[in-house]
Amino acid sequence: MKFSQLLKQERIRNKLSLRQLARLSGLPLSSVAKYENGEMEPTLRAAHTVFSVLGASIAVGAHSGYTPLERKVRYGNGRHAGLNH
Repeated sequence: MKFSQLLKQERIRNKLSLRQLARLSGLPLSSVAKYENGEMEPTLRAAHTVFSVLGASIAVGAHSGYTPLERKVRYGNGRHAGLNH
């Protein structure tokens, strides 16, 4: 199942609007809406934050059907490193 489907299913199960979920998670409403509509994939941190608010957890990795994106940060020397390491 796609992240967007999981998110919508859990949000509805918790009887929350997108606006309420965004407020409770501290994430922008536009991002939460894009996650649920499948227009944008969240980072692992954002996915964990949203699902924590919903009282749920998600399995990640090759066999789960969901592999989150990794956001990269740039060090002063121009090299990149993932935040999720």
